[in-house]
Formats: sequence, C-alpha cells, structure tokens
Amino acid sequence: MTESPGWTSPGSPEAPPGPAGTGHSAPTPPPAAGTAPVPPPPVPAPAPVGPGIGLIPLRPLGFGELMDGTFALVRRNWRAAFGLTLALAAVLELLQAGIDWWIHTGGGGTEPLLSGNYLAPLALFFGVLASGLLAPVVSNGMLGRDTSLAEAWARARARLGRLTGLCLLLAAIGIGALALAVVPLLLLAFATDLPGLLALLLLTVPPVVWLTVRLSLAVPALVLEEQPVLGALKRSWRLSRGAWWRIFGLTLVFRLCLTAVAAVLAGPGEIVAMVLDGVSGSGSAGDGPAAISIAALAVFGIVARTVTLPLEGALQTLIYVDQRIRREALDLELAHAAGLPGYVRPAAAAPSGA
Repeated sequence: MTESPGWTSPGSPEAPPGPAGTGHSAPTPPPAAGTAPVPPPPVPAPAPVGPGIGLIPLRPLGFGELMDGTFALVRRNWRAAFGLTLALAAVLELLQAGIDWWIHTGGGGTEPLLSGNYLAPLALFFGVLASGLLAPVVSNGMLGRDTSLAEAWARARARLGRLTGLCLLLAAIGIGALALAVVPLLLLAFATDLPGLLALLLLTVPPVVWLTVRLSLAVPALVLEEQPVLGALKRSWRLSRGAWWRIFGLTLVFRLCLTAVAAVLAGPGEIVAMVLDGVSGSGSAGDGPAAISIAALAVFGIVARTVTLPLEGALQTLIYVDQRIRREALDLELAHAAGLPGYVRPAAAAPSGA
C-alpha cells in the first residue's frame, strides 16, 4: 500500500530528500565490491495520535463490537458515566427502602409481593433519562475524546427539559399502547376462562415491544442532533426502519447480560437480608435486623444500578450511531471531525499577492 506523497507519520523522522516533486527518499547506492549488503532501516508504521484514535472503529459495527464497545466506553469514562447515574440510582433505591420499611411496619400480606413493582415505571423513566445523560460521553468516545463529569453534565443540562418531556411522552405512549390492547381483553375476562385470557394477554405484548423498539433511538437523537421532542421521535422511526430485529435482538441479549451483572452486584445485600430475615421474623429482636437488611439491600442496589444504568444508556447511543453510519455515512463526518488523515478538507487557496 502506498502512502500519499510527502506524508510523514507524526513523531517519526522526516524522510531524506529524494527527486524533486516525488516526496520519496533517494535510492540507496549499491554496496562496494566484496562487502555485505546493508539492510535498509525499518520504516516506522503510521501511527496517528490524538482524537483520531477511538475505542470504537468508525464503520458499521457488528453484534459483538457493539457490546464490547459499550463496556469499553463506560470503562474509559467511568467517572462521568457512574457520576451521572449515581444520583438516579440513589433516588430509586432510597425510595425502594422507604417502601420496604413501610411494608415491614404496617404492610399486609399482598404488599411484599408488589414491593418490587412499585417503582418499575420510575425505573424505566430513569433508564431513558440515563441514556440522554450518557449520549455526549459516547459521542466523544467515538472520536477518541474523554469526557469529564462536568462536561457531560453541562451538555446534558442544556437539554434536560426536552429530555424529561421526551421521557414522559415515551412513557405515555407505552402505557397508552398497552391500555388499548389490554382493556378490551379485560372486558372479555368475564366471558373467558383464565387460560384463554392469559393467551389473549400474551398477544398484547408484541405490539408494545415493536413500538418500543421503533422509538428507542429518540433519546440520543434529541441530545446529539438537538432535535425537538416530536422530531426525535420521527428520527428514531426512520433510523430503525428495516432494522427492528437487529435492534431488538441486541437489546434483549444485552439486557439479559445486565440482569446477570446486577444480580451479582446486588447479591451481598440479598445474602444479608436472608441471614437477618429469620431474626427479624421471630419478633424478639425488634426492628434492628429488618432495618439492617433493608439498608444492605439499598446500598448494594445503588451499586448495581450505578453500574448497569450507564451501560444500557451507552448501548442505546451506540446503536443510534451505528444506524446513522449505515444509513447516512456518519462515519465520514466523524472521521473528519476526529482529524483522521484523508478526511481533512483542503484549505482555501490564498488570495493572489499574499
């Protein structure tokens, strides 16, 4: 492979002058008679440095590359990623701890079964919000640039109002789609046996999942393109066209992996709760063991959510970038922004007489 004329990799010694206008080095003279030929010196390989080197290749990404790239981006920018989601995780787990304490002190027999579902809508909302907060971190990571916590928050804060509105609208769309599918079935519950009703309820899941996937790229579109709320929804609809199964499969596999990670991180809190459950249930030790177990669940739950929320948000943004690369050749624009050789626009010609 030939290099462009006159190009020298950064940090390498300049090539010796050759024939005028060629940019190549002068030919090496033949060795004298009776002497061994001297091998030519090694040529240093081009090694661009700076913003041109990123963790993610600027091209359409495969299934495994998207998953590996998500972990790599969050690991490199862990201060910004975990700092942004720590507050969200703390709010969720403290609210959950309050609900658990209320159930312990005055709850009946059905509340423990529902305790894990009270905050499910808020958890989904915070997951979408985390995607918007992490979008600037991922976009800079594609260019090989690190993002501090202050920079990420400053960029996301300017769009926090629209981002919150989009999150609420997405939640309303999901709840509305589910209600339109479930309410008619519930009206038929009186005339349908339970197995038949469950079978009909399963039929309502695919339309809601389909709609969720089609609108899953709206958050990064709003943050990175500065789209309005409705414009972000339209962008997600266009970018996900023809790629529904790919986005769905990638999201499903990754969320299963995150579920396993969260279970491992929250495991110590579950163990503490199980050990103290017998003591708390006997009633002889007062409320102390119950308070300790609830606190342990909250602490390790914060750790688990702080780790998994940015990973889920980073993956969503990476899928958005990958779809734009496939449909709109965004990789060329990113390569130019990163300053990669071969993508720099030529300088304007100097005026005559300058």
